[in-house]
Amino acid sequence: MAALLLSGIALPAPAAESWGLEDLFAGFAKIPSSNARFTETREIGMLTAPLESSGTLSYRRPDFLEKRTLQPQPEGLRLEGDRLTLTQADGASRTLSVSAMPEIQTYVESIRATLRGDVPSIMRFYEVALEGAPQDWRMQLTPRAEEARKIVQHIVIAGGDTTIHRIEVLQADGDRSVMTIQPDPA
Repeated sequence: MAALLLSGIALPAPAAESWGLEDLFAGFAKIPSSNARFTETREIGMLTAPLESSGTLSYRRPDFLEKRTLQPQPEGLRLEGDRLTLTQADGASRTLSVSAMPEIQTYVESIRATLRGDVPSIMRFYEVALEGAPQDWRMQLTPRAEEARKIVQHIVIAGGDTTIHRIEVLQADGDRSVMTIQPDPA
């Protein structure tokens, strides 16, 4: 040991306390419900200008998620268990089974599994790359299923602690959406 110290060889520093996906998701698992406001910009290849919308988001454990678009026109997307209900501005709605549409289920689980703190589900649907620290993290999700990758190239969710600040979706065809989220105590 003395010879090693005298030789001038630097020993590796003790590993810093590690933080990872299980830690991040454990924090989300403690949240029974949340509300937020969003603004979303969608860049679609066939359009000359981006589409912008805004509205509210609601989540309740274990699997209720609602996106209410208020501007430019009212629309709704409600997920309860396996049922996804889409409501258009004219009031027309349709309900789908999420599990019957694997490509939609993959997208849904990116948000639902994260909010639920469900590590096995997120790992089932995605290759996950998490970087950063608890106060400022970025998680890139790449779909595992080939069919899902034909639609979504990757999803990046960024936040701090147990608050999601941004969700970016890059589709396989190059279209892209960025949702910026702000907590709403309502």
